[in-house]
Amino acid sequence: MSERIIASGIDGPFQIGCAVPNPSQPRASAAFVMLSRNSELDGVLKSMASMERHFNQWYNYPWVFLNDEEFTDEFKETVKKHTSAEVEFGTIPKKEWDFDESIDQEEFGESIHSQGDRTILYGNLASYHKMCRFYSGFFYKHELVQKRDWYWRVEPDVEFYCDITYDPFIEMEKRRKKYGFTVIIGELYYTVPGLFRETRAFIKKSQLQLRNAWNLFISDSKFTRGGNAADYEGLHDPRDILREIEDNLSIKKFLKLNKKNEKHVSEFNPRLLNKLAEKSKTLPILHEDRMDREDYNLCHFWSNFEIARTDIFNSPLYEAYFEHLDKSGGFYKERWGDAPVHSLAVGMLLDLNEIHYFRDIGYRHANFAHCPRNSEKNQLRYKPSETYFRLNDLDQDKRWLRPDIPQKNGIGCRCRCPDNHKEIENASCLKDWVDKTAQNYKPLQPLDTDYYRIIIDERIDEYLANGGQLGYSNIADSLLNEGLVR
Repeated sequence: MSERIIASGIDGPFQIGCAVPNPSQPRASAAFVMLSRNSELDGVLKSMASMERHFNQWYNYPWVFLNDEEFTDEFKETVKKHTSAEVEFGTIPKKEWDFDESIDQEEFGESIHSQGDRTILYGNLASYHKMCRFYSGFFYKHELVQKRDWYWRVEPDVEFYCDITYDPFIEMEKRRKKYGFTVIIGELYYTVPGLFRETRAFIKKSQLQLRNAWNLFISDSKFTRGGNAADYEGLHDPRDILREIEDNLSIKKFLKLNKKNEKHVSEFNPRLLNKLAEKSKTLPILHEDRMDREDYNLCHFWSNFEIARTDIFNSPLYEAYFEHLDKSGGFYKERWGDAPVHSLAVGMLLDLNEIHYFRDIGYRHANFAHCPRNSEKNQLRYKPSETYFRLNDLDQDKRWLRPDIPQKNGIGCRCRCPDNHKEIENASCLKDWVDKTAQNYKPLQPLDTDYYRIIIDERIDEYLANGGQLGYSNIADSLLNEGLVR
């Protein structure tokens, strides 16, 4: 995947290779937003240094730091020394960080400990549950975030690998994009076993008309439609579905025969007799988290990197969605992350052409990293900004002055990928994004089983009237060969 061109009329790179930064152009109403503790200062400075070096030295967007406790003077003064941009510090209200006091504290504790016993990642950390709930339902309400149109979420201890020589916020506005990501991966199922069920319940309760980005996050099992659609569970191919319709009709006609005798049984297709026997003792297929014949495919945008409009989350519809999830207790009974919550919301509320894949932005958080190949064109020499806070001490720039060799289909600007880099594009949900944003992508069109039941039933009767033997009609294959399946 990392060696391919990924672009279509729905979405593509804003910039191939480098541009000359334009510090004088108008800015968007935007800021970097970072949630951190006083004890995470080293990680904060590492992230800031990377962001300032690769982007913000030219564009000077403000930094917003949020904490559930007051920031220390040491934290504030140190952070201010690592940027030429404005810096703001905010404290999270206690009611937005802590779970509601009305929650049964014994149940809360048992839920957290149980997740630890089951080795669910971060499940035994109450603080992690609080952070996920805050990012799911409250960060966008903070006055320092809410007053702006856009935010770029940054985490402590992250790295950027490429120079970003254009303004992502302005480019998003130009193209009417609302949400941008750089990593899309699969969630661990047992962190969110009930999230999709509750999301689907909210959709039904709200009578919400889903947008087409929803298709990114589901495994759609609606291969059939009609009154007996459930009879064809697990069948995907039209040939298999039509054969199943024909088999079911043949079995039904066999069961309706009056005064059946051994001759009827011996002449009936033994395959269908065996099928009838198997059906009588086969349990129905059960699904852990299926709603309306859809399953959550566990894909989600990795929300520790987000460039998005704040009004996505400040909308009444998202607010209602979060309140529904919060009342269900899933943020502590399970370990719902803000990444799948945001992603399912984006799927509900946006179209695919409103989402952008920042493929050109190299990024690492924890053990996952995306680092694009450098473009063979537009590789310009690096020139620091006159306002860069490190202008008089560029020793830390030396490593970045030796970017990787440009390669075919590359898009990056002066990227330098880490040694032994394992590209997340090759082991993620990105293929779903590529498939569903392709120009020739066609959404699943369910087969109308009611329509074909009528046609096949009539043809079986005609076949029998002409001397055919019940159970051997092969009408399904005939319809396919005649090109009559639509």
